[in-house]
Amino acid sequence: MNEIQQLETWQAWDEINLSTPELRQQHLEILLCQRLKNGEDISQCLQALEHLRNQEVEQKLSQGQQTVTEEQQREIEKTAAILYQIKERPTMLFATPEDKMLGLTQLVVDNHKVETVTKWLTDKNIAIAQVPPEEVPLETKKGLAVFTLANSSIPEPVFEAMTKKFGEVIESSEQYQQKVRSLPDRPKHLKPLQSRHSVTLSQTPPQQQNFAPPSQESQTVTIDHLRSWYIAANNLGKPEEYKQRIVEIANEFKATNQLSAKALAAMEQDTLSRVAQISQKIASNLGQRGEDGTTRVAGKIYDLSLNSERQDLVIAHKNGDVILRVQAGQVQINKVTPQVLQDFESANTKLDEALESKKQTAGIQR
Repeated sequence: MNEIQQLETWQAWDEINLSTPELRQQHLEILLCQRLKNGEDISQCLQALEHLRNQEVEQKLSQGQQTVTEEQQREIEKTAAILYQIKERPTMLFATPEDKMLGLTQLVVDNHKVETVTKWLTDKNIAIAQVPPEEVPLETKKGLAVFTLANSSIPEPVFEAMTKKFGEVIESSEQYQQKVRSLPDRPKHLKPLQSRHSVTLSQTPPQQQNFAPPSQESQTVTIDHLRSWYIAANNLGKPEEYKQRIVEIANEFKATNQLSAKALAAMEQDTLSRVAQISQKIASNLGQRGEDGTTRVAGKIYDLSLNSERQDLVIAHKNGDVILRVQAGQVQINKVTPQVLQDFESANTKLDEALESKKQTAGIQR
């Protein structure tokens, strides 16, 4: 019978020898494992265990014992591995009604896995923005990190694999909050084990034009950006509810001068999607296709090159300044401003007028 099973037969804690810190810590670890096995709350056990360990360290330091023996180090490493497994956080998908309206989903992960998750998402060309830890204090306290994902950039097979692995998207704020609060606080001293950094999902080729934009840190967001977002959303055919939410966000921005990470991610995705949409239209009607499959257009203000098969797009000003560079669906440079979007919308209008005139002329000639 192992220690956990033995503990289940103990009827009275008075019968257990808890006379020394070592014995108290040993039995506390056994109790913790028992509660974990039964699916019970372990937060108080972890806090008590952390307190005992801190006491032990402080006592040894006060006695001048600042070295750790090999045996002690082995025990520390063994305990750390067990505790890390206990403390590893679940991954959750969550979307509020506002998120759904904006076409966003929240991915909530163990904050020890941020680097790995970021790499996996960008490799899949999924548009992401990590929510600053200070904006999600409860999640941060529980050892979680929150990413905002643009739904339009997630290939369907990848989304299906995510829901199969992590569970369906939680749509109830109450259910989500309850699930987060049920997690014990992560002890500050607990560090991640590198070997546990892994995300395994099926490999899926990226979808066309699902560019993953980095946050435009170099640009100061102004009300003009939000006006341009509304125009882009309208021309992309977004529903009225979606556009109304942009209006509400713009009004909030006027009052607070603050824009949430979720809104910023949606704005960047819509803006780039609209620029890419117009670029493809211009390239297909006015461009010269080269032997490498790249179509190039030399305009009055901008030069454009597009390779849809490779998911490459470059827009440069006539002075040589690169406005947007996308390689293999990954945004390398993003200097798209409201003025750039306005210029492309103007070019799109002129192209529509030219195509309509050409169509009418052809009809008369027939």
